[in-house]
Amino acid sequence: MTKNVQTSLEDEEYKLLKEILAKKKLSIREGLKLAVARLIEEEIKLDPNDPFFTHKAKGRSGLGNLSERHDEYLYGGKKQ
Repeated sequence: MTKNVQTSLEDEEYKLLKEILAKKKLSIREGLKLAVARLIEEEIKLDPNDPFFTHKAKGRSGLGNLSERHDEYLYGGKKQ
């Protein structure tokens, strides 16, 4: 599901935005989506001390190709 967002920019903001995006060959839509993605990335930091990242694997599958064929093992068919 997507949401539409609308805002107003000052003339100078709009002019500078257009110039920057033109140099990058991006549309206003692409540039604004990129700006939002970067803001979210800055605000949501991963904690390198999170146990998800620090604990070693406890079990073994015995399957040497698990990283390549995990979808097949989990869902019973070839991954799409």
